[in-house]
Amino acid sequence: MSLPVPSRGKSIFTLRILICLILLLCILAVPQRLPAQISTTGKIAGTVTDSSGSAVPNAAVSAKSAALLAPRGTQTAGDGSYSFDLLPPGTYELTVTVPGFRTYSQTGIVLTAGFTATINSKLQVGEVTQVVKVEGEPVVDLQSNQTSTTFDQNLLQDIPSGRDPWSTLAQMPGATVGTFDVAGDNSYQQSTMQVHGSTPAEQIYSFNGLDLNWPGANGGYTQFYTNHDSFDEFQVVADNAPASVPIGGVYMNMVTKSGSNEWHGQVGLYYLTSKLQAGVKAPIYNGGPVVSGSPFDMTRDTTASLGGPLMREKWWLFGSYRRYDLNQRILAVTNQAGTPVNDINHQTNTDLRSDYQVNSKNKFSFIWLYNEQNRFFRRDTAYNYVTAEASWKQIEPAYILEGLWTTQITNNFLLDFRVGYNKIVFPLAYQPGVKSTDINVQDVGARTETVAAPYEFANPAWVLKWSAGGSWYKGNFHGTHNVKFGFEMGKAYNSYVYHVNGGINILLDNGAPLEVIAYNTPATQKNYFKDASFYLQDTWTVTHRLTLNLGVRYDHFNTYYPQQTTDPNATFPQLFPATTYPASGNLVNWNTASARLGAAYDLTGKGDSVLRLSYGRFYIMQGTGLAETSNPVGFAGQGYRWNASDDSNHDGIPQQSEWMNPAQLLFAFGGSSTHINSNMSRPYSEQVSAAYEKRLWRDLRVGVTYYYRTKKNLIGIENTDVSPSDYKPITMLPDQNNVMQPITNGLTGQPLTLFNFDPTKQLTFNFVVTNIPKLNDNAYHGLEFTAVKRFANKWQLLAGLTMQRQKGVFGRGFSDQATSDNFTDPNNDINRDNNYLNSDATYIFKVDSSYELPWKIGTSVNFQHYTGLPIQPVEIFGTNGGLTQGTETVILQPAGIQRLPSVNMLNLRFSREFVLNDRWHVIPVVDFFNLTNGQTSVSENNFIDVNPANSTYLKPFLTVDPFVTRFGLRFTF
Repeated sequence: MSLPVPSRGKSIFTLRILICLILLLCILAVPQRLPAQISTTGKIAGTVTDSSGSAVPNAAVSAKSAALLAPRGTQTAGDGSYSFDLLPPGTYELTVTVPGFRTYSQTGIVLTAGFTATINSKLQVGEVTQVVKVEGEPVVDLQSNQTSTTFDQNLLQDIPSGRDPWSTLAQMPGATVGTFDVAGDNSYQQSTMQVHGSTPAEQIYSFNGLDLNWPGANGGYTQFYTNHDSFDEFQVVADNAPASVPIGGVYMNMVTKSGSNEWHGQVGLYYLTSKLQAGVKAPIYNGGPVVSGSPFDMTRDTTASLGGPLMREKWWLFGSYRRYDLNQRILAVTNQAGTPVNDINHQTNTDLRSDYQVNSKNKFSFIWLYNEQNRFFRRDTAYNYVTAEASWKQIEPAYILEGLWTTQITNNFLLDFRVGYNKIVFPLAYQPGVKSTDINVQDVGARTETVAAPYEFANPAWVLKWSAGGSWYKGNFHGTHNVKFGFEMGKAYNSYVYHVNGGINILLDNGAPLEVIAYNTPATQKNYFKDASFYLQDTWTVTHRLTLNLGVRYDHFNTYYPQQTTDPNATFPQLFPATTYPASGNLVNWNTASARLGAAYDLTGKGDSVLRLSYGRFYIMQGTGLAETSNPVGFAGQGYRWNASDDSNHDGIPQQSEWMNPAQLLFAFGGSSTHINSNMSRPYSEQVSAAYEKRLWRDLRVGVTYYYRTKKNLIGIENTDVSPSDYKPITMLPDQNNVMQPITNGLTGQPLTLFNFDPTKQLTFNFVVTNIPKLNDNAYHGLEFTAVKRFANKWQLLAGLTMQRQKGVFGRGFSDQATSDNFTDPNNDINRDNNYLNSDATYIFKVDSSYELPWKIGTSVNFQHYTGLPIQPVEIFGTNGGLTQGTETVILQPAGIQRLPSVNMLNLRFSREFVLNDRWHVIPVVDFFNLTNGQTSVSENNFIDVNPANSTYLKPFLTVDPFVTRFGLRFTF
């Protein structure tokens, strides 16, 4: 971005003054830990009574912790209640002082993000100088309804994992991730995530309480790769979220470490090579081995962190740096010498944070996060096998800036103001050796991609968010009330710049010519969205045992594109003539309200068990995807038939004369062929849950929760230029010899009826993105058992067993090619109903645990079990002609009748702590990943070829990588 240039003289002087003020604000507004509205903080609440149980009003209550720059104080209300909200995670001491009573002090109160510690203090008569000390912490949250998992430092540092957000989230009960991690082998490709029936459009990467996702597509992805050792906590809110949280899926809140009143630091090194890895066991297909997998060549992960005071109890600083190198071999792709190609990746992170306490009431924060993600052989995931020259080179910088001001108006009224900016340039370039004459070749039958990448592009994008919120506590008013309120506003920009060698991609079917896709490149499109929200949430403790969580949320969203002109130098101006398109205006303009309701009841009154009931509506988040789909200067194309008979010179290269014929046009997507129904309703999900949680022994708590979820107002594509009645049923198609044969289901062998577009009518395209009522038929049911213990007395535990089912009408979505799921085409409705949806693993079992043996020998385990994910068999019909509309990809049976093999992942760590001078800690570690060496097939070809001789159905193309050992060394002080 660039600032507009003002007039000279006074205007230049004014601009300089403005810039200086902004810089001065950044220097002065250097922070305390972010006590934001969205669960980056915890809370201590309770009541103070005397020995008879009567309320003690006006008692002085204070909370102090190393996590606070200054202690916090308040007074009890008339009913003896008090509350400390917006407390940063840490270990606290609570002190209660009243004349005529002994001072009450409770230590060891551990707060994590989103946790409410209920501390009810019973005072004894005596002198204030006499102190009654209590040790221990509350384990069960008696007020909150949200389902969340907090990975504190013990879980982040002591459990063997890939040290990235996806391998961390995979440890959470009920969560499924699109990749199966072995020692970080998938750290360079973000993974889709699901929990309790959520979808990828319901995931947020929150940095210190601000949603700073990549703005493109459905808005549910990130472009920022993180430094694992820069996190103080990694909190995931999954269900029953309060009104301050926008979604009902995977809300990842990454809280950056801060300094403290003492200098502290950490250096870490993790290293492995191919010599520490077991041999690859090729899966067997049709009696023979299949080359698969991406074993390590080398991983080197080095980090260094330092934090401390510039001015004690006044100004803290923290900084961290990470360099991460990951090199792998792609066994299924070889060079001319038959050697598997290398996948070389490199990542760096620089993280800086400043915390400044202006006075006892005001704190400022500033955070800068910088990431460079370099992938030298990034492959198109649409195909199973992609050669090195058909991959992209990705050199990607990104940064995040955040600032916060927190002010305490009164003891019970706090405000905070936040701003965040995320900037990225995401490029995918052709490999250096690819010439401008090299044309991409995609074989849809063999699932391969060769010669060159399908395109090259750049993706400049940014997100700006600002918010204000508050927390107000009121006691002795029909119970106690902790009211939280706030608003958030944002604007996001996402653009794409495309270029395609030769302007085309070539499609083959097992080596035979099939289609040509012509593109409108060079092409540049620009898209924006604006969003705003307001929420109000009251945590109303009606009695000492009953708390109601009553919330309401308002959300606004609109998306649009500006006036744009197509490139006059397009490769095919006859197909894509230069045109200027006016600004779109608001393609959708959604204003929605949703309720978040919950109740928490202390069953025994002892604070050791709670029953929770919850209901919530969550509108599914959006990015610039709607604008991208309808942007007339976006990446658009036209597909033309080009088979063996069209290849007149038999050179395997499509000349324009062989395919650029209106009679051979099969489909079109993007550009002016796709529109948005501006009156459609915003998609949402509704959740209902019931939970019971109990402290079983000391700080070990167990729970059971039932979850129900359904999604409504889901979106798809309709071609309004035709109708379903224009498709006529057929039972015969020509074979390779142009002989008519009965159509059969390639999986079952049973006769199959397809639908051919009426050849007497013209097949035109006017795709409209709109609500599809039939998609409303979906439901998720889940029952989950959990056991959680924070690290104490030498051990910790995070475990869960989830039994679930998610079924309904299958939808392919609309964000790829518009023809991917045309609801006007009855061929797409074949076997659409009664599918197992998304990553439906019927049973999920997970255990994270660590235990300290004698002589400070540490052991920890990370075990994960998933029932195999559903397979959805499909077949492409019409490759030999016979269908007016070209080819059709038809579902042969609903997903879930067949499944992939179940996956079991066992990781184990051994460590030994050496302490020098009571301050310096040296911890060598050794990690064993995939200890059972179960190289399970986790992706298999779901395409059945119309020619059985060419079929590779269920051929594995991705397996879990083999057992590997990683050595590490941590040094802390």
